[in-house]
Amino acid sequence: MTHARQLLLNLSVKPSYSKADFVESPCNWEAAQWIQRWPDWPMKMSAIYGDAGCGKTHLAHIWQERTGARFLTPKDIINLTPHEAIQNSQAFVLDDADAPFQKEGPHESWLFHFYNLVKENGADLLICSLQPPTQWEVKLPDLRSRLATILSIAVNAPDEDALRAVLFKLCSELGMALSPEVADYILRRVERSFESVRLLVEILNRQTLSLHRQLTLGLVRDVLSRDQDNTGKYPKRIHGCYLGS
Repeated sequence: MTHARQLLLNLSVKPSYSKADFVESPCNWEAAQWIQRWPDWPMKMSAIYGDAGCGKTHLAHIWQERTGARFLTPKDIINLTPHEAIQNSQAFVLDDADAPFQKEGPHESWLFHFYNLVKENGADLLICSLQPPTQWEVKLPDLRSRLATILSIAVNAPDEDALRAVLFKLCSELGMALSPEVADYILRRVERSFESVRLLVEILNRQTLSLHRQLTLGLVRDVLSRDQDNTGKYPKRIHGCYLGS
């Protein structure tokens, strides 16, 4: 492998979180409408939940653009005190919010105090998580009762039309001509999430550039059939895609 090829394979495609790049469909319509409804929210705190790659973070960035919200992640629970986290903003996004609850730590106390400070300041809070807050593994009773007051809206797995629209859009942005035949082949095998489509398009883009090939059915078959793990065996799934015919 040449040095140029190594550099090429280290490149990654950063997802676009602009409103123009959001694909609205029945799976996310309710959550998208809620985001657009701000600032006329009947309650100040809400949660958008759903499987990884369903578009929660994209919606959160659209809301951030509207509100100027401070974007917080589980890393901020470690690096910031609740008082530091609420500085200089009246709106907050807490992304991947239920991730810390999968292990032991001081996160429950942190979130309890953060919730109270947000409420005391009359600020807006949007939570993104895999599960609704009422289903998190929370031991602190006072925190459990507060999480129960948060309005939760589901984002379901994307439907076929939404995945197709995202697939064509990503390929177009990267200058890859995608035929309906190749799109059909991909959509029969890709895991049903926007993130899986994005990851596969990233892999295909690397291959078309490094091999100087067009995005053909043959190239897609090669990519899906030759990826191996370090044991030399072919896993059933890799990079969010189902392998095989």
